[in-house]
Amino acid sequence: MSFHLFLYAVAAVALWLASLYLHPFGACLRCRGQGHLIRGSKRKPKAVTCPRCKGAARCQRFASKTVHQLARRVRRYRQHQARLTERTPSHADRNL
Repeated sequence: MSFHLFLYAVAAVALWLASLYLHPFGACLRCRGQGHLIRGSKRKPKAVTCPRCKGAARCQRFASKTVHQLARRVRRYRQHQARLTERTPSHADRNL
């Protein structure tokens, strides 16, 4: 039972990380995706640009920057390892 629960938790985290990688931006929580806030009284409402998203109505989701940085590091490491294996000749070639 607990093993299945652990697998479900791992799957949920993996899906969340995949969604962060595929959709790094979401609606701004402060202006609810409108891009502006209503300030002032009911008599004189004034629309003010949202200071959090600066009017774009979208903000970067929590931890999406970290997920993208990690993916970039893994990609660069694999490219670096591929370059190293291309450059170094095998031991049989050295003896010739």
